Amino acid sequence: EKLTLACDRLLSHRQLACCNSYCGIPLHGKDMLIYSNQPLLLTGHHGEISAMTFGKGSRPVLLCSASADYIIVWDIDLCQKRAMEKVAAGIVIGTLLGEVIHLSFCFSDERVAACSGATVYILCSKRKEVVSSLTGHLGPLTSAEFCPWNKDIIITTSEDRTFKSPLLSAFFLEETRHFITGSVDGQVWCFSLHDDHKCHLVTKMDLQKMEKRHQMIGSSDGLYVVDLATSELLTVLYFKEQPLVFHSKVKSSGYTSAPDGKQILCGLGDSSVLLYKSSLTGNPAVYTHDKPVSSVSWSLNRQWWLSASEDQSLRVWAHGSTEPAIIMFSKPIRGAQFYYLDKFLLFASGPSLYLYLYNVDITRDDIKYQQRSVVKLARCLTTTSPTDITALSAVNDFFSIVLLCGSDRSIQVFDMNKSTVSSELPDAHSRAVHCITQNKGSMFSTQAPESYNLFLTSAVTDGVKIWDLRTLCVRRYENHLNRCHPCSSAISPCGRFIASGSEDNCAYVYDIRSSSYLHKLQKQSDTVLSVTFNPATPE
Repeated sequence: EKLTLACDRLLSHRQLACCNSYCGIPLHGKDMLIYSNQPLLLTGHHGEISAMTFGKGSRPVLLCSASADYIIVWDIDLCQKRAMEKVAAGIVIGTLLGEVIHLSFCFSDERVAACSGATVYILCSKRKEVVSSLTGHLGPLTSAEFCPWNKDIIITTSEDRTFKSPLLSAFFLEETRHFITGSVDGQVWCFSLHDDHKCHLVTKMDLQKMEKRHQMIGSSDGLYVVDLATSELLTVLYFKEQPLVFHSKVKSSGYTSAPDGKQILCGLGDSSVLLYKSSLTGNPAVYTHDKPVSSVSWSLNRQWWLSASEDQSLRVWAHGSTEPAIIMFSKPIRGAQFYYLDKFLLFASGPSLYLYLYNVDITRDDIKYQQRSVVKLARCLTTTSPTDITALSAVNDFFSIVLLCGSDRSIQVFDMNKSTVSSELPDAHSRAVHCITQNKGSMFSTQAPESYNLFLTSAVTDGVKIWDLRTLCVRRYENHLNRCHPCSSAISPCGRFIASGSEDNCAYVYDIRSSSYLHKLQKQSDTVLSVTFNPATPE
């Protein structure tokens, strides 16, 4: 790895530029940063840059960039000389050619090919002149490359193939006068290109048949790796049961701060719950479950807090007591919390939303371990479709709305006043949502009433989305890394910032009004799974 660049937005669908001496990326959409020894800022586009490429020559080094308004050729050496004068040094060679998704220089740098829609435009690199425009494809072009030994020959690839398997790119072998092209279905073809312009197939490869496929089967004692072609067991990775003292790191399953910000609850994957002071000084109080803890929640009066675990139990604890005041339920639990000014216990299990009345009595009967606290089912609501609930969110101190996320990737809005689903958002993410959180504010800050209509959702590989109950999805945040772990997100008490965990051992803080991150907190030693703001510090 020679250079690592941080981008202010997702660029996986853009053509970026790189050569032996320079590399370039768009900045703020319409500007460019060219990196070598010192970064060079190029400005001149009014629209968002969609493609860029360097020329084939080394003296001078040419860069071509395209947006919906202009296609500009830059002389990098000349731009560096004029950088102090703040004078644009680019030459506009094309205007209003549509959204250009691919650019390519010929090997003498005299011509530029620009792919826009189903047309490839051949432009002069020294002045504004369209040499020719080539059409013939039935679908959008994906790339175009000049032949290295004949600048009058150009190869284009498009999405107009049958079975919707588009050609992606082309590569020339000058020594043998062959060109290679590949497609998204794992097919690679090599053709010979003769002077009569007739292509002859040299060889074809099916990458899917060349690669070996394995399946991993998980069980309670380990992972089993099976060869799918022969159904042969290749290896077994056994889990090792070890006491907690042998682990230097324990995965966390969630954090929550007390409403006054003076204490922090931390649920761990080793079946324990730790209660810290917010200063993180001193030893924490330790409480235990039988299996990993999935969620923790404070009551508003800070006298009680609850924890839910994969041992299929919900436990309510009294402050200062080492024994739970309430142990209840016997099914898998999602997203347990206090609700309606601490009057109810709210949690989900399967496709159902449960609402329990409770009364905490910490005194003990004559029979040891006999709890005197009482719980009573007040209501059980079911989602409109038979889908398991993967996450839920509700505001304890106000708001009658409860938000539910299902394994079918939907979001359902429950109005608890009417006990009905008031609205449903299908296909909210490309994967099932694993975290949803509302803009709850805190007792230490105030916001405009309409701000409380905002909520966040997080899904693996699909980033974080912010929604408005009135206008659906508002913005998405994708600078952090979330490919396999359930990294959570949170809204600050002042409603101005968003935090998200990430798999690159960092926590990201976003301005709620911008998709680019403000801060990248890098002092973590492992994947950041859970984040929360201190309610006593609104900003």
